[in-house]
Amino acid sequence: MKTCTACGASNPPEGRFCGNCGARLKEGCPQCGAELPGRVRFCPTCGARLAAGPGAQQERRLVTVLFVDVVESTTLGEQLDPEHFREVMETYFRAMRAEIEAEGGTVEKFIGDAIVGVFGVPLAHEDDSARALRAALRMSARLEELNRGLLEARGPRLAMRMGVNTGEVVAVRDSLPHEGMVIGDAVNVAARLEQNAKPGQVLVSGRTARSARGFELRHVGALSLKGKARAIPAFELIATADEPTRGVPGLSAPMVGREQELGLLQTFYRRATTEGRPALVTIYGEAGVGKSRLVMEFEKWARSSAGASVVVTGRCLPYGEGITYWPLAEILKLDAGVLDTDAPEAALAKIRDAVAGKLAAPIPGSMGVPAALALSVGLHDPQDPPSELEPRRLRMETHAAWRTYFTALAAAGPAVVVVEDIHWADSAMLDLLEELANRVSGPILFLCPSRLELLERRPGWGGGQRSFSGVYLEPLPPQAAERLVDHLLSSEDLPPELHSRILQRAEGNPFFLEEIVRQLVDEHAIERVEGRWRAVNRGATVEIPDTVQAVLAARIDLLQPGDRKALQAASVVGRVFWTGPVERLLDGEARGLEETLARLEDRELVRASPRSSMAGAREYVFKHILTRDVAYGTLTRRDRARAHGSVASWIEETAGERRREFAELLAHHFAEAHRGARNERVVDQEKLETLRLKALRNLLLAAEETRKKLVLDRSKAFAERALALASDEAERSLALGALGEAYLFDYWGDRAWEYLRQAVDAALAGAPDDHLRIARLCGLALESPTRWGAMRAFPEAADAGRYLAIGLEHAGDADTEERARLLVAKSMWPAAFPILRGEAGLLSGREAAKEAAALAERLGRSDLLSAALDGLGYSFLTMGLAGRIGDVTGRRLALVPALIDPREIEDAYAMAAWAAFHTGRYAEAVSLATEGFDRSVTVTAAMGLHCLEWRALAKFRLGDWDGFFEDFELGRGLVGEREESPPGFISRPFAVAALISEIRGDGGEADRLLQRLTALEGEWQEVGTCDAWVGALLARRGRFAEARASLVREEFAYIRENLGLLLEARCDLLIEEEAWDEARETVEEARAHVEAAALIALRHHADRLEAMAAEAAGDRLRALDLLGAAREGFDAIEARWEAARTDLLMAEVLFRGGRTEDARRSAAPSVPVFEELGARRELDRARSVAEA
Repeated sequence: MKTCTACGASNPPEGRFCGNCGARLKEGCPQCGAELPGRVRFCPTCGARLAAGPGAQQERRLVTVLFVDVVESTTLGEQLDPEHFREVMETYFRAMRAEIEAEGGTVEKFIGDAIVGVFGVPLAHEDDSARALRAALRMSARLEELNRGLLEARGPRLAMRMGVNTGEVVAVRDSLPHEGMVIGDAVNVAARLEQNAKPGQVLVSGRTARSARGFELRHVGALSLKGKARAIPAFELIATADEPTRGVPGLSAPMVGREQELGLLQTFYRRATTEGRPALVTIYGEAGVGKSRLVMEFEKWARSSAGASVVVTGRCLPYGEGITYWPLAEILKLDAGVLDTDAPEAALAKIRDAVAGKLAAPIPGSMGVPAALALSVGLHDPQDPPSELEPRRLRMETHAAWRTYFTALAAAGPAVVVVEDIHWADSAMLDLLEELANRVSGPILFLCPSRLELLERRPGWGGGQRSFSGVYLEPLPPQAAERLVDHLLSSEDLPPELHSRILQRAEGNPFFLEEIVRQLVDEHAIERVEGRWRAVNRGATVEIPDTVQAVLAARIDLLQPGDRKALQAASVVGRVFWTGPVERLLDGEARGLEETLARLEDRELVRASPRSSMAGAREYVFKHILTRDVAYGTLTRRDRARAHGSVASWIEETAGERRREFAELLAHHFAEAHRGARNERVVDQEKLETLRLKALRNLLLAAEETRKKLVLDRSKAFAERALALASDEAERSLALGALGEAYLFDYWGDRAWEYLRQAVDAALAGAPDDHLRIARLCGLALESPTRWGAMRAFPEAADAGRYLAIGLEHAGDADTEERARLLVAKSMWPAAFPILRGEAGLLSGREAAKEAAALAERLGRSDLLSAALDGLGYSFLTMGLAGRIGDVTGRRLALVPALIDPREIEDAYAMAAWAAFHTGRYAEAVSLATEGFDRSVTVTAAMGLHCLEWRALAKFRLGDWDGFFEDFELGRGLVGEREESPPGFISRPFAVAALISEIRGDGGEADRLLQRLTALEGEWQEVGTCDAWVGALLARRGRFAEARASLVREEFAYIRENLGLLLEARCDLLIEEEAWDEARETVEEARAHVEAAALIALRHHADRLEAMAAEAAGDRLRALDLLGAAREGFDAIEARWEAARTDLLMAEVLFRGGRTEDARRSAAPSVPVFEELGARRELDRARSVAEA
């Protein structure tokens, strides 16, 4: 219970106001009830100990744990007197603790003789893993010192072993000292690594090794650790190493997107050199935005192109002691050649020698410049001791020495001095930089990269001073970020979805981008094969690398407590958030929220939106999505769940009638609230069921809304979550229906059929009286096999027929959309199940299409009418009568302005292009397909593939083979990760690509494409089309029996959609084989089909075959007449490849007849065509005639 400090009444622990007097309930001492003044560890009234202070909040943290143990300490305890042993161990503990804390770590606890050090709590640093490894090396060195002292005192020699691991823990940031801040598997793994280490060895987990750069590590293999199901990769820490701390090993990229900023730096440099005076430029930007890379490029330019005599660099450090002038000390030591291993006397001598020739005589009564500079490095010059100078005077002398030093550097010629990371510089260093910029003489440019935190410490940094300038770096724009990925990975080899995910997560931050790429490489999600990058896992998730998480967590931890809590609360709302739910989450701590958010804006963590989508609440957005993700990741799952419930309630209350608009947000928050409530130790079943129903309802609504917007992956995800929450058959039917409909719109036919079929069965079991919904589900389920295809395995006709019967029974005889769609499915039955074709089946289908069209017109529904006309058109196409459906395709195209369903728009153009292609109107097919593709590909990638296919095939016929391959690769790119189970309409271009490769003499590529085609082909829908192209390829190879088997099959008696193409290929086969005894029958069959189907191109193929048969029979004149007619016909339909082949055949007939000159004239036009197309065999034949 919670005691009211105003009236003493008891209140429930979750209460916020007293039920007796109405006062706000404040935190009180659990022992005496007294109000507690802020964060204290003991009650000031009764002295009771408060475990971690009131309101101590647990968080999830990414930390690096250092587990250290003394080897054989039990034996030591037996050998030594207890007092001596205690003294030894206390000395050891103090020393080791000092080394851990020197690197910014915290001693979590002492467990016997073991030490647990944690890096990342209570404050995160961006290099916590590296700090832990440096601490381990320092501890090893410190132990050697201790052992030397113990040896002199005749004491024991200590040995220790260490384990280091990085991972997520639950932590209390403000726990009492040594009471234990963290708990989690990361601690256990560190302990197990320590137990596996040898005396004196430091074992490091693979996760730590990946995130800590700049160390020499030896891989010791994967260790099977007690309690771990999988072996853990482990490394032995050897020493520090001189290697880049950022970037991807083995990969490099030029600087991109910073040309303008580089130009500014060059301008500042030229001004400093021209005017002969100093300038200081601060380069501002968030961590990883590219400050250091910009400086590096400038340094290259300054050295190579600008004639800078000196370019020197120093870096401010975020840790350590005695580092006030560290960056300048680095510059001095490099200039003087001082090594860290030099003795103090030797180092002093080097410094004196280095500066002696540069400096004027010392000023009487002042400290010598070399001595003052040496003092900055931590060296005391006995010849010029500073002991007599008081601190203020000493600082003045030190600053004057540095001014003198840099003036001397500039005297030798233009100089560039880079001081990195000045946001970590202390006040004295910043004061000195201001002095240098204003009081040094000569042409010198100080470049100071810094994060924005500097302006919080020094709001007036450089303000109003002539020598100061600033350059601000924003994240890279999308095009520049994409170029950076391209330079690193040759990203055309990566799946577009993975490439897009990398860019989305990085959001223009080069460091984030490189670290994401590095993680994908390290985790073998992408790998280099034969000099090209490829995705091992095409669906690889792009997680936040530990290195990036550490940088962002460090920024968040630097916030004031109230600002940090506000950021965490906002992260629950989402990337976009409003003040209303944040206020609700902060409860009584929301005072001054506007000022808090203003500070977060100043920190470049969030930005205010100019307008709000929620009335009465200001809208903000996290500037970088990863900032939101890291802030959210600090919350425990229990806190997240409760916060999500609160946010959902606020949105529900505020949205009112606009609930559909916020369906996705409501679904997300209610689902997360339900998931958390379900995992509570004590579950309130009534509350849980309320949350479940709200989550289910909003997930279904979100699935519907995202499907309408054709954001289909999200629609599927919402439906899948709804299915997981469904508790009975009626609810399962709703979720299965939503899931199946999303897959239907994504042209994933097999899955759509399966989910929608299950939805029907579930509805029959759970809601059998919902007749129209059952009818609708049946109609949707049947759309996959009857209309949209994209199925690898079609259902049996009897199984599909069962759902048609169920649907029609539940639809009844009324004029409804449900009945119309079922009639459309019935009209497509002969197309979907060709084995059932026959006069009766075709007649039944045509009548169903007409009935559906009449019903659609009565309902005034253009989309339904388009679907019905599609069924009517198919009754002709199934018989191969492509030239007879012009009226139907014309009516559908006329409906386009009134159509709502984008699939109907695409299909109207695709079917018109299909008919034009099969007829031989190739240019018209390209035009129709292009318009359909342009209208649909911007809606969804899969939707445009049908039109793209017909455009590619028509370009092949037109002799635009480069254009064909452009469309072929475009199609593969649009299919992306789904090439293994493509959204239909994909295998025919593979067959044509294989044929072109064969014509061009690349049989190996043709074989590879044929193998790919075999893997891609589904069942009936590709029969005939692919057979025509494959048969033509086999005929060119002289494999005539196989070609004939491909082109003449029993199924073609009723599968006639592609009969025209098959007859064209059979004509070519007989010419290749010189099978003149079969020519007459094939020509007659072709001409009959030309008349029946109103085909154009097939007539010319038949003429060509008849011509060659006539020449074989000795009638050369008739052969030439027929070839002339064929040539003229192919010219008329712009079929360049076929026209050129006909020219070649005519030339050869003329040549064999002794008409050499006529043969040459006939062959000449074909030569450039064959050259352009790369048709080697035909080109050789044409040249042999033309040059005869």
